[in-house]
Amino acid sequence: MSESIEDGLVTVSEPVAAGAEPLDPAGDVEHNNPRNRARVGSIRPSAMLYTNGVGATVDMPHIAVMPHGLDDWERIYARRPTTDVILESRLLELVRSHLGSQVSELRKPPWAPDEKRHAGGDAIDLGIPGRIFPQWLRCTGCGLLAKVSHELFDYENTNRYRPDQARFVHKRCTGRRGKARASTQAAIPARYLLACVDGHLDEFPYVEWVHRGKPCSSGDAYPRMKMDEWKSNIGPDVRLTCQSCNVTRGMREATARDAEEKLPYCRGRHPHLDAFYPCEHQGKLMMLGAANQWFPSTLSLLALPREESATPEELVPDLRALPNGALDGPQDVSAIGMFRMMASNIAQTDVFDDLPDEVLWRAVQLARGDSVPNVVTAPEKRTDPRTILAPEWTVLTDEQKYMRHSGMADFRAARRDVPDLLSGVVAATVAVEKLKKVNAFIGFTRIDALDRMDDAAERVAPLTRDGRPTWVPATEDRGEGVFLRFDEAVIAPWEDSVEDLEVWERFKDAHRINFKRRTSKTADDLEPDDRFPPPRYWVIHTLSHLLIRQAAMSSGYGSASLTERIYAWKGDDEHPPAAGLLISTTASDSEGTLGGLVELAKPDKLEDLVRKALRRGQRCSSDPICGHRVPEGKEEFLHGAACHFCLFLSETSCERTNRFLDRRMLLGVVDDPKVSTPGLLESLVEVH
Repeated sequence: MSESIEDGLVTVSEPVAAGAEPLDPAGDVEHNNPRNRARVGSIRPSAMLYTNGVGATVDMPHIAVMPHGLDDWERIYARRPTTDVILESRLLELVRSHLGSQVSELRKPPWAPDEKRHAGGDAIDLGIPGRIFPQWLRCTGCGLLAKVSHELFDYENTNRYRPDQARFVHKRCTGRRGKARASTQAAIPARYLLACVDGHLDEFPYVEWVHRGKPCSSGDAYPRMKMDEWKSNIGPDVRLTCQSCNVTRGMREATARDAEEKLPYCRGRHPHLDAFYPCEHQGKLMMLGAANQWFPSTLSLLALPREESATPEELVPDLRALPNGALDGPQDVSAIGMFRMMASNIAQTDVFDDLPDEVLWRAVQLARGDSVPNVVTAPEKRTDPRTILAPEWTVLTDEQKYMRHSGMADFRAARRDVPDLLSGVVAATVAVEKLKKVNAFIGFTRIDALDRMDDAAERVAPLTRDGRPTWVPATEDRGEGVFLRFDEAVIAPWEDSVEDLEVWERFKDAHRINFKRRTSKTADDLEPDDRFPPPRYWVIHTLSHLLIRQAAMSSGYGSASLTERIYAWKGDDEHPPAAGLLISTTASDSEGTLGGLVELAKPDKLEDLVRKALRRGQRCSSDPICGHRVPEGKEEFLHGAACHFCLFLSETSCERTNRFLDRRMLLGVVDDPKVSTPGLLESLVEVH
């Protein structure tokens, strides 16, 4: 995939048949090949991490493709003298804790600058290779069902300006009854697949299904198949027919309650790697484009200044990201001062500043291979979210720290006065004028999202054939935000009062039910209460949603472009207590955002924002139903007084998919003793 500077999109190229060499995108340009170009579409770089990444099926207008694993990306990077990497040691360390200490880089998607484009309009090196998946296609005219490799369909993609027109067609189609005049009809992906909980994905065995696991009686190794579909009052009725022996079988059997007994066991196929692995799980029917077909496993954090000094080993990835020849300059420690200035200017980073010359010189020797690094063991895997959030909380809550680093290229923050309205609850307000968010993709799961399996490594599909990548795809976004720190002396006693209520126990019971009903087997081995956030999270999360909804009307940004970051946990021996929120907006453009959100951090504007948000939160158009909502009996919903009318946000904004929200905890709302809770900001609403 290659990123276009004009539109920020990523292009996708694919091979025609399984196991075939991907079409050479550069060859289309260099040899002026007028037929069947490799480029078939574009996606945004961020989509590679969250919606259409490695192992996902990317729905193009006429075909479906799957981006290959990282092994096949190498031929694209090999065309470049240098590789764009993201220099963020904290994220790299976190990735290593999941994938191993062999990971050395966070790479940006490969892209072709505009000046390297050919006069014909195609990029010289084009995109990440993908493959046609699923391989089974169905003719929309006659219902012919066949694999791409059977060569019954023709691939067409000749218009360099319209890669969206890439398609397969069935030429000389004579219609469903075989009597129509021959014409060209489009062939579309057959939508049935098989998946398993270990992340494997496979084609549906159409031939074996029709023949009930036996060979075709005609003796044909590749019998001619047909798929017919009719509408019915209980959904589409799909019937498969072997035209070689006239055996038929419907697909409803594959969706019935006892379907698993009839479906084959998983073959352990990872189509993005062109490989098979041992697997003993029962295959599950999956529809192309289903929401549970692909769940990304990503790590994201704010690129905040490091408080501790970096070790020479930690600096090696940053140094190796410099252009070729840059490391050849210094010959001894006396030349490090000049090298530091040059490296900082080239990389546009301050990671090398304030380092002792001896440390940087040792790092240069390691990066050049002149010295042997100290033995580095793989960091312990850390799934506690505080691993990511605690360092950010430490910086954002210490004025001396964030002011000392406010001259950084990617970070600038300033203290703002707390509005009078919030002076009794909020201890500090910070306008984060510049921030950078870095994101890394470390794998994906199918059927179950990662949080349902306790980050079980065996359930995460690998990115490379050996399962030990030396780099992972990453992106960076720049933007701005507003940070609020709540007074622990106010939050702690309020939290204690909520935990003593019966309604809080009902929420905990609902969470236990929800946890046990999840399909992942590993969920049975986890303690649900360990994953249940405390009341402080609920109340800060609720306020965050109200502020985002209100800020969308005042800042110039849509609510979907604003995101939250909640810092809310009780203290223990390892981490002090935290109670705060960061509302931010970021963009992949290198210039960041426009400042509308930071403007709202001014005391008078923030007070007006909070006042209006709290007023809106007092009422919901679905009250009294919404205001009195609590789980009953075997119900498992994980929110209280919250719904689409008053609190819910898009999934791009909410970090917990609209769970753990309750207006009662923030504003009181109702007087019914069975469901009421003390509202943290209830007194502010009454007075103002």
